[in-house]
Amino acid sequence: MSGNDSANARPKRTGMAIAALAVVGFLAFAGFNLCRFRDRTQERAEVEKIRPVRVSPARQMEMAQRLELTGEVRPWSEVLVFPKVPGQRIEAVAVQTGDVVTAGQTLVQLDEATVRARLRGARSALAAAEANIKRIDANLAVLQKDRERFEALYQEKAVARRQRDHIVAETEAAEAARSTARFQAEQARAVVEQLSLALADHRIEAPMDAVVTGRFFDPGNLSSTAHPLLKLADISRVKVTAFVTEAQLPDIHPGLPATVRIDAHPTLRFEGTVSLVNAALSPATRSADIEVHLDNPDGLLQPGMYARVNLDLGSRQVIAVERDAILRLPGTGSDYVFVVADGRAVQVNVETWMRQDRFVAVRGLEPGVPVVVEGQGSLRHGERVRIVVDEAESTEGPTE
Repeated sequence: MSGNDSANARPKRTGMAIAALAVVGFLAFAGFNLCRFRDRTQERAEVEKIRPVRVSPARQMEMAQRLELTGEVRPWSEVLVFPKVPGQRIEAVAVQTGDVVTAGQTLVQLDEATVRARLRGARSALAAAEANIKRIDANLAVLQKDRERFEALYQEKAVARRQRDHIVAETEAAEAARSTARFQAEQARAVVEQLSLALADHRIEAPMDAVVTGRFFDPGNLSSTAHPLLKLADISRVKVTAFVTEAQLPDIHPGLPATVRIDAHPTLRFEGTVSLVNAALSPATRSADIEVHLDNPDGLLQPGMYARVNLDLGSRQVIAVERDAILRLPGTGSDYVFVVADGRAVQVNVETWMRQDRFVAVRGLEPGVPVVVEGQGSLRHGERVRIVVDEAESTEGPTE
């Protein structure tokens, strides 16, 4: 190779080396940036796994202890009306469900034809028995006079003893016949009285002032002593039944004033008192029932109406959280909240028992504990969280 060729090849190799170095540098720079991008993406993904939540501390406060319970209006008493006579055709039912009836009013009429026929026969038998008694009494009166006369004649020895004994025997036989006739008349009279009562039983009357709340038979059916014809309810007074939890039960006692509101009459308030507190809890619901007794002279309160019972139990110091913090375990009726501890959500079971405005009194928390009030809907126990004041600050790190 000549000197000129060697001189020309040297710059060419130098250019290629520089180009190679440039490519290597570019690749190194690109790889470095790619690693940084991946690291930032991973960091961002880790940050996004931390759920933002808003908290409000559990606080100690004085809360007016007012309970609003849901309940139902029930009649003061209920009566099932049964027929006393089985197997009789129902001729008429004089009332419909919802009718107001008074004591003694005819409700149902059964077929009386058979019992009336038997009653007529019994009355005829009684009349015959009483007529027989009159005939025997008349005959006995004559015999008694004859006996007195024959006794006197016998004492004077004017008649033979045989004649006197004969009239005495006739008198005694008449007296025995009168006793038998009287017994038969008493039996006939008892049959008449029994059939008269049976006839009265074919007409079924209201035992009290009431409202008809059930009608179970129509005319043409046969009566049965095993099945009621009607159901009546006395609503001159009513009982409102409500349910309280185990925690609420110690604060409720008979005589406690109560105000009842009914959806059907939203502008009215019905004042009464707690009259009954059942201390036995239901094993299924862990609740007990109470009764509030109310006068109902105008009949505005009807059985089955939905009622809201308000009880004022005074004021007391409680631990309270915001209403939005309370969650409920599906299918259990148990309440819980999430609190924040060491940057993680911790599920805590609580017992709710009073409400005032947006706060709910709870048992199971200490005052000052940060309670999640926003973002807890799909939160899981142990999940990492960060506390935020509002959405603008949702990028803050986790709270330790």
